[in-house]
Formats: sequence, C-alpha cells, structure tokens
Amino acid sequence: MIPVLYKADATNFSTYGIGTLADTISCVVSEERNGAYECVMKYPITGAFYGEIRKERLIKAKPNDTSANQVFRIYRITKPLNGIVTIYAQHLSYDLTAIATPAWTSTPVTPQLAIEHVFNAALTPHNFTFRTDYTEAKEFSVDKPKSLRAVLGGSEGSLVSLWGGEFEWDNYQVIHHQGRGKSTGVVIEYGKNLTSLEQDSDITSVYTDLLPYDVISDMDGNETVVTLTEQILPIAETTLVSRRTLIKDFTDSYGMYEEITEENLRSKAEKYIENNPLGVESPTLTISF
Repeated sequence: MIPVLYKADATNFSTYGIGTLADTISCVVSEERNGAYECVMKYPITGAFYGEIRKERLIKAKPNDTSANQVFRIYRITKPLNGIVTIYAQHLSYDLTAIATPAWTSTPVTPQLAIEHVFNAALTPHNFTFRTDYTEAKEFSVDKPKSLRAVLGGSEGSLVSLWGGEFEWDNYQVIHHQGRGKSTGVVIEYGKNLTSLEQDSDITSVYTDLLPYDVISDMDGNETVVTLTEQILPIAETTLVSRRTLIKDFTDSYGMYEEITEENLRSKAEKYIENNPLGVESPTLTISF
C-alpha cells in the first residue's frame, strides 16, 4: 500500500489524513518478537507532501502481507542526501513508554483485570486497550511508578515476566498471546548505509511531564514509594504536541543525612527540570566512513 500521513494527534486512521505519500521511494517495516517495531521510509524533497513530514506525525503503512495496516510515529528525519530524506518511525505502541501509571498492589488477579486496572489508572489520557488469552490468576503489583510499556514487559514483575507470552501490537490494541506466529525460515538482511555526514535530531528523549518518586527502605527490607500529591509536574517549554511522561527515581540524589520527603522530592524534581532541557530536541552529528 501507499503510506498515508496523519497529524500527531490523529486517532482515526480510516481516512486519508493529510495525504497519501505516493512519491515514497521505499518503505520498510521490521518487527522483532516482543521487541523493536519500526518503519523506515525514504522520501524525496520534491515529493508533494515533503513539507508536511514532521517529527511526531504519524504514518500508516502495511507491515507485511497478512497484518492489518499499522500506524508509526515519526521520531527522526535525516538531512537530505542527494535529494532524499530517511524517515524513522516507531510503532504507535511505543507511546506506552511515555504514559505513566502509579504504584498498585492486588490480590491474585487475572492478567486481563490487572492490565485493565493499570491502563485505567494511567496519569495521562490514552486510547490503548488490552486483551489476553491467559486466564490464570497470580499476585501482581506495580511496585513503583512505571510506564505502561514497562508494566507489560522489560522489567521485573511485569506481565511477561509473570505469565510469559508474546505481544501483538495492533495500533491502539495490545494483544497478549500464549503463542504467536511460527518460524518460516525467512532471514532479514540489512544493507550498508552510504558514507555520509549526517546532522539530525529525534524526539525519543523529549517529554512534556515528569513523574518523580523516591523509595524509602527500612531495616527489614520493606519499601515505601514517595510521590508528589499531584503525581506529575508539567514541563513548561516543550516542542511536543502529544503528552510524554518521564518517570524518574530520585532516591540516589539524597545525601546521607538528607530526609526523603515530598517537599524535598518536589524541590529536586523542579531543579532537574530547570537544569535539563527535557522538552527540547538535542541535535546529533553522525559521521560514517
């Protein structure tokens, strides 16, 4: 299919959005099991919609012959090389890495009910839903503020570490399977990049909010998580349209005789925002030779 471009805050992908990117030179989607899911597109600067391609905007593309069309958020656009830019976009599900949820503990619970609760408790609005074919109840907890993606997998006590399984990312739907797909013997080979000097930036480390927390440990090894009453602090200066929350543990920032309190946590968090350009893209220079 021809890729389709949408605005950053679009949620309806049944339309043609900003427009179809008919001038696209190449569009390659790669997905790893429970891992990276990305789209890399090459587009000419003479293309009809070149001026509309911006970071944060969304691209709908066909990932393979059997899956439904999927949406990818642009996070990096290279400088033109021979009149062509390379556009890097992550699957829409990567938005889950910047949606925060507070600590929570439950009695034994099925994964469906556990993740539904965590998704509903998120501190910023989102459109993601979850379903699974696992039914076994287990004790489940979110021991400290985390991103929704970290609750699903990649951290101790996550859904995958407790129940196992494989994820299918279908736009705003998160589907948790006991087993997904089969081995077909297909090998993906990556070609060499041209030798170049490339200056660009991406938005993977740009945020609109900060969720700070501390962890107090007693002599028995019990832990208490301290958060702010308002949970998250806004970052005043940001270039983003959609909200992204940075979750940061400030426990190690205290001195030996400094007490962990909400007031001290707020002070450290505000100073961290002041000293770090969390809402601004940082340019990078890449030299290949």
